Amino acid sequence: MVLRWLLPLGFLGLLGIAALFAVYLFRPQYKQKVISGTVIWKRVLLRNKSRRPAFNHVLLFLLQALVIAVLAAGLAQPRLYSSRALLEDEEYILVLDCSASMRAGSLTQNGRTRFERAVDMAKQQVDQLFSGAANGTVSLIVADDDPEYLFSDLNKSNRDQIFEMLNSLSCTLGEGDLTGALQRAGSRLEYNPYAKIFLFTDTSFGSLGTAVQVINVANAAEEQNVAVLGCTVGRQDNQYVFEIVLGAYGNITMQRNVNIDILGADNGLGPRDYHLQVPVTFAVDQNSLKQVVRLTVSATDEEYGGRPDWFFEQYDELKISIPDLNDSIPDDDVYLVYGGLRDRIKVQYWSKASKIFWQYGFKNLANNMSIARNISFNEIYWQQGMTAQNSGYDIYVFEHSVPEEILEGGLPEDGIVILADPDQTLSSLSLGLTLGEEVSLGGLTYCTAESHPLIRYMEPSRIGLTRYNRLTVADNSQFKPLLWVNGDPAMLVKEDFSSKIVVMPFSINMSDFYGDQFQIFLYNVINHFMPLTLTKSDFLPGESVQLECKGQTLRVSYENESQTFGQFPAQYTFDKAGTYTFTTDFSSGKQSEVRKAYVHPSSTESELFASSDLTLAINNRSLSTQTGMDIFIWLAAAALVLMAVEWCIQYKYIP
Repeated sequence: MVLRWLLPLGFLGLLGIAALFAVYLFRPQYKQKVISGTVIWKRVLLRNKSRRPAFNHVLLFLLQALVIAVLAAGLAQPRLYSSRALLEDEEYILVLDCSASMRAGSLTQNGRTRFERAVDMAKQQVDQLFSGAANGTVSLIVADDDPEYLFSDLNKSNRDQIFEMLNSLSCTLGEGDLTGALQRAGSRLEYNPYAKIFLFTDTSFGSLGTAVQVINVANAAEEQNVAVLGCTVGRQDNQYVFEIVLGAYGNITMQRNVNIDILGADNGLGPRDYHLQVPVTFAVDQNSLKQVVRLTVSATDEEYGGRPDWFFEQYDELKISIPDLNDSIPDDDVYLVYGGLRDRIKVQYWSKASKIFWQYGFKNLANNMSIARNISFNEIYWQQGMTAQNSGYDIYVFEHSVPEEILEGGLPEDGIVILADPDQTLSSLSLGLTLGEEVSLGGLTYCTAESHPLIRYMEPSRIGLTRYNRLTVADNSQFKPLLWVNGDPAMLVKEDFSSKIVVMPFSINMSDFYGDQFQIFLYNVINHFMPLTLTKSDFLPGESVQLECKGQTLRVSYENESQTFGQFPAQYTFDKAGTYTFTTDFSSGKQSEVRKAYVHPSSTESELFASSDLTLAINNRSLSTQTGMDIFIWLAAAALVLMAVEWCIQYKYIP
């Protein structure tokens, strides 16, 4: 640490010491003579002669002089600096924008990218520093999504090492945190207020402060880009509608065809591929260097090559591409959309006295969940000799009795089993449940509940029963009560590796459970036992997602890499762009399910000539401003202590 005086003229206050000395030197000298006529006054005289020895006058003078000196030092504005704050050698802090937009290549300079040009300019800045200041230092902050120093405080002897590290850098596929990088660079000014910050970027900024020099590597004369920025998929009039967003940046006037390929479109007759072609004219305004085009297209649009009969229930992949482009960022000329494969859920319902509640409940749910789920309801009519199946379905509903074929072969293990209003055949299933007497409540008695995902969003106080069957639950049954009525379980669940069973010991006819609460219950059954692996199919690099699985394991594959998960929910981070494949494997021998996701750079990174309204005040500061540690308060404290000591000495001799 080094002490510096910002206002040396303050030391003129030391003249006060000379004035104090003059006061002591020229003050009137009185000789006192004490006359005592008694022994008592003689003793007082002797004591007074010994009270103030000569050195006390000197001590008081020194204390008062020290007070004046301390106050004069305070007037000189002392500050304590680190040794770095007083370096006379130059220090450069380089901030290198690593955003995806820096991948843009020049159309005239052999395709050299902005990032490559920025690295070359950074090398030139380093050479300029080392040629002008033999002992100068340089640091580099990589401005990606998590800005960090690549190196710090290297000097001329490290030139080759600096260039080697610069050559090893590459762009990210996400957005760079330039604000964080600049703030981190600006914090160095606390230690060296003379440091210079150089920002190599392709974004235009306003004022960032006197310490920051922005070097913009964008070049409108040599760069242009046409990009597919995104696509959202919806359903309208029972068909898929694709809303596509395109962008054009730079000096562009052209017409191109936008190809829309719908791969694996399936209307129940097997997958087919459909191809549409939309002509688009790009004419970019020279002032804004930006144009955004929005298209709404469906497969039945004949003007783009579609046909009226091209209706389909699901699709495997949607590919949007703009061919024959020679632009600065080729990666955004193609955009893939997945998520068109709806999750198939097959429901088997068996009852000797069919209730419409189950059929209507699942059909309403099929309409509400049609974007992501394809729910089919199959009712088994025992009067017609139809046989209930114990495999091949996702949900099995057995109402009242359990059919003989199920009793013989055992409950299904490849799906969820719901036993509604079971009869005495329940005891034959070896579930650890014993059916007791029927309890009649007379009127509606409402339920209470335990916490569980199967009754999430439900209001048990709105579920009323008029009768139910009392159940005895064995200790080893592994059934957990979810709803209670009159002190007895009204809904139980068992979920383990081999079975998922829900038991409802009451008839829906003898309750008011058939309304919205029943609909929520069916929704919870599907989402809890058969969660979607992904709730969306498009992601950005670096984005994390929570994975669910309705099978035993989930395998995530990217090119030649794969990772398997066995516990859920699981966390996964997409670190590269491209297509990721998610394969669900089932323990019951069910065929594996495959889903895909597409990771693409942010659409904002396709905009070649972006501007930012970011305003920072990162300024170089001189030692006359508020830098360093102000120690005036400590000097003031010292002056108070000295004055207190002087007062104590003076007080001792006050008569």
